[in-house]
Amino acid sequence: MAVSTMDRTKPLVGRQSLPLLALSTLISTILLVAMGSIVRVTGYGLGCPDWPLCYGRVIPPALTGAWMEFTHRLIGAATSLQIVLLGVLAWRRYRNRPWIFRPAVAAVGLLVIQAVLGGLHVIFEIPPLTGWIHTALAMLIVGLVAIPLAHASPALPAIRGRGEEASPSRAFVAWVSGTAVATYLLLLTGSYVTRSGASLACPSFPLCGVPVENSLTLIQMLHRYVAFGVAFLALVLVAWLVIGQTDRRLVRLAYGLGALLLVQ
Repeated sequence: MAVSTMDRTKPLVGRQSLPLLALSTLISTILLVAMGSIVRVTGYGLGCPDWPLCYGRVIPPALTGAWMEFTHRLIGAATSLQIVLLGVLAWRRYRNRPWIFRPAVAAVGLLVIQAVLGGLHVIFEIPPLTGWIHTALAMLIVGLVAIPLAHASPALPAIRGRGEEASPSRAFVAWVSGTAVATYLLLLTGSYVTRSGASLACPSFPLCGVPVENSLTLIQMLHRYVAFGVAFLALVLVAWLVIGQTDRRLVRLAYGLGALLLVQ
């Protein structure tokens, strides 16, 4: 009888391993992006002037900048390992589920490109374009890791089990996709604003406050226009979820999205 119980437990453990690994990978990836932003904003991007070592050493010297960048690299190593494990798990067990398999494997491919760009970023003393692409790829990896987590979530079968009424319409899927793409563009324009020095190009809000006639004010206002568009798309999405969905988890997600929008 005990053997039978163990046999029934193994599939359950297998089903739980991907959501847990995907969640851990997503959290780690977001932490890595946040740490990378801190390193960039504080000016410690060259805290370690070489790569993959730091000042030619495995353990960096007792310098603030060196340890900031070294911590960023340590988080990157831990995150990379998790992304690879997620890709291997998806390859072995979920090749018949494309919304889990393809994003997980694609994340591994982007990880390789990201590692090469990270090295070039340091070796060539952080060219602005390379750094911007580095940020763009990082956010793509965040999205790719989030997709398997969403499709492997235990909540998904429960929502789908409600029948056709719970199935999202094409219009809803298109709106969510458009919001995701617009949010990605917002992140890219925001990154370009900080890298180009246009953060304070417009002294007032929501209008610029000065004539928009140079590159810095144009960059700043472009970012604001994209932000206004994302705010509109997100607010409609929140209302859509609250009014049209009865699943409490989706409603809580909608309220959380609205709260994040207000904070941002």
